[in-house]
Amino acid sequence: MVIFIANLGCKKAGVGGGGLCACSPISTAPLILVIKNNADVDLLNPSTSGYFDKNQIQLFSKDANNAVKKIQFEIRPPFSFGNNQKIDYYQLTSYEIPNLAKSIESTFYLKLGDNKLYELNLKVNNNLVEKLLIDKTEAAREVQPATNSYFDGIYRLKI
Repeated sequence: MVIFIANLGCKKAGVGGGGLCACSPISTAPLILVIKNNADVDLLNPSTSGYFDKNQIQLFSKDANNAVKKIQFEIRPPFSFGNNQKIDYYQLTSYEIPNLAKSIESTFYLKLGDNKLYELNLKVNNNLVEKLLIDKTEAAREVQPATNSYFDGIYRLKI
């Protein structure tokens, strides 16, 4: 009887070649955005004069009736990964927006304090943010493509 019950547990689905359990949710990599000024000063860092607090940031979409739908995000602090990979800047991180991006034509909006409204478009492929357009211009990646897809998905906005 124990063998039978154990056999009802997770089955490997091989989703995306990653060997996920069939009962595990498939999650998309987040949109990660570093926001800097022209002098490369981190505008999400609380120690920076004039930084953007989470309460001053709006990330949203609009439906067909122009109704605003807020999109959840977090501000992550700088971090290190492994021996030599490091992100020195705070990051705006949203796991929700890539799931809402049905195509590169889907438009989202980012408002930083009283600054202008930015239009964001994402190309998501194989659960990864492959391209980010900010005001119809391709955003630069914060780090050069690496072996870690998380780092490959960190983009930069300079204001």
